[in-house]
Amino acid sequence: MKRSFSVVLMVLGLAFMACSCSKKDKEDGNYGNNPRTTVPDDLVGYWLTGSTSIGNFWGYDGSYAGAAYELANGYMLFKDGRAREYFYYTSTTYGCRSQVLGYKEGTVEVDVNKKTFTFYPASGNYRSYKSCGGTDNGKTKTYGADELYPEKKTSYKDIDFKKENGVIKSWHIYYPDNSSLDFTKSQEPQK
Repeated sequence: MKRSFSVVLMVLGLAFMACSCSKKDKEDGNYGNNPRTTVPDDLVGYWLTGSTSIGNFWGYDGSYAGAAYELANGYMLFKDGRAREYFYYTSTTYGCRSQVLGYKEGTVEVDVNKKTFTFYPASGNYRSYKSCGGTDNGKTKTYGADELYPEKKTSYKDIDFKKENGVIKSWHIYYPDNSSLDFTKSQEPQK
């Protein structure tokens, strides 16, 4: 699987430029009163991971190779344990393209020594688009209670926090199939 951070970052940035949130809304927000820890100075800021499947739908031997996709996920972490999550996903199957762009606010627990990260979403919204048969294309929808904490949370464990000169420069989550999420510092999407 080839990683294409620049393409995903560009698409993510353009998509969030269309966000109708004002700066005051982002500062005040609805982060909730969920579990949180103080975020280490090294981790304060925006962290982004992304991947792209550039595979054809069909392999050279004529077998179906799966749908192409793009995925980006980012977290803006604040010292006091507040956090924002950004999510972008596209999939193309048999010429039909689906996209989801999501934004959540919440709190985070991070423990570098225990190699854990948990995000507790308290509020958020998303938009979606389907080129084949979408009826609510581009309409902003609010996440329901079943998509927020305590029903949902995002947890990672066994994180490999990579340091250079004693400062965390990236963090990596590895999966049994040898794939990984590789978070690096970036610029938070702006209006």
